Amino acid sequence: MQSPDLSPILQSSPHVAAFERFVTASKRPEGPRDYLFLDKKPRFEPRREDVVVPLPGLVVRERGGVVRLVSEAPRAEVVIPGASRGAVERVLAALDGDKLLAEVGWEVDRAALAAVLRHAFGLVLFAPAAVSALESRLSGASVVRFPASPYAVERVYWENMADVREAFAAATERVSEHAGFVRLLRELHVTALMGRGLDRFYKPASPASDEGAAPGHFWTAESRVADTARGTVFLDGPRVLAPEVGGARFFARLVASVGDPDATLPVRGSSSGRVVTARGERDDAPKTWFLPARPLDDDHIEALRAPLAEALAAAREPHADRAARAAGRFHYRYVRTHPFRCANQSVAMTIVNEVLQRAGLAPIPHLALDHFALRLSEPAYEALFARAVERFGAPGGTPAARLAVLVQKTTTALAFMDAFSAAPTDAAADALLSSSPDAAGLALLEDGAR
Repeated sequence: MQSPDLSPILQSSPHVAAFERFVTASKRPEGPRDYLFLDKKPRFEPRREDVVVPLPGLVVRERGGVVRLVSEAPRAEVVIPGASRGAVERVLAALDGDKLLAEVGWEVDRAALAAVLRHAFGLVLFAPAAVSALESRLSGASVVRFPASPYAVERVYWENMADVREAFAAATERVSEHAGFVRLLRELHVTALMGRGLDRFYKPASPASDEGAAPGHFWTAESRVADTARGTVFLDGPRVLAPEVGGARFFARLVASVGDPDATLPVRGSSSGRVVTARGERDDAPKTWFLPARPLDDDHIEALRAPLAEALAAAREPHADRAARAAGRFHYRYVRTHPFRCANQSVAMTIVNEVLQRAGLAPIPHLALDHFALRLSEPAYEALFARAVERFGAPGGTPAARLAVLVQKTTTALAFMDAFSAAPTDAAADALLSSSPDAAGLALLEDGAR
């Protein structure tokens, strides 16, 4: 009797099995997803090894039977449901800036401590040493689209991206040849999802991760659509939402300013993928999607490797402008290749920001660059990426000071984009552009572009 082929079982990993159970058990709720992470709610969770400290002057107050933590300067008020005033006061007193949370738990009611942390951490209670330790490894502003409080960054995500950056920085010589580069990409993807020790699990926001994430495995499936009398139906395979960032009027003006007005077309194709307007069976309406080119072969991977090798070489000189433009081409191709089921943007921008820093620039926020890459031609995107580096990549200042600048810049950019698209007429939008050239620049739009 012939023995069965057990090699698939023997090659399997309990680490991956545990991760996939975590991913599929952590499905996101149905309904709209905050793809741009504009909701700045706290995501940085406290841990037992943290020293948690309150805002100076934080006090406990009760009104109408509701217990609150109140700060006068800055003004803040956080409701703590399900806990008595006395229990919350004891928790606040125990957070003395010296004890670990594990030690605090010895002294107070654990349910009250959990309630206080659940509702107040990241708002009026903080873990500055934990944040500083992560910031020293990787700028928190460089791992998000639009910087806000560092406590708005998911802690596991930040830690894993720091691991990705360090792994890439230690292995850039592997970019020089194809096989080493392939292995490096796969390793970086595993690290992004599972951490350096393969035990720190992160679930990306992408809906594709609801069905599994396949750490380190290229997503080779082809996108399938069907054209019917009712429109194009998306069936299965990889797809990435490709909206008109900033609203229709803003998007049209911006893509025209980089010489690619056809980026507004609802259907567009190239050798690196195509844009379609389609509706899947669970979609509430047709949307614009990018479908990456398949099959995913060696030529696609080499198209990623070449500009990254060029960017690293330019950074060594250093030649900042050439490094930034080559990094932009790498980012464009990586996002459109969509080599993995999820976490593509996170890995790509971590690599890009390491290149920028080596070239003497500062790391930049993700902004909505990946969405622009899905719609623009490569030359147009390269020009847009260079604008982003120019306007958000200036080095200097402490991490806190730079964060404050980036928060102000991105807030201004988002407000301009909304106002430009909401203007009642094109003439009113033109007037806004003329009167707010600095804000337009931060939104990556050139003053006077038509």
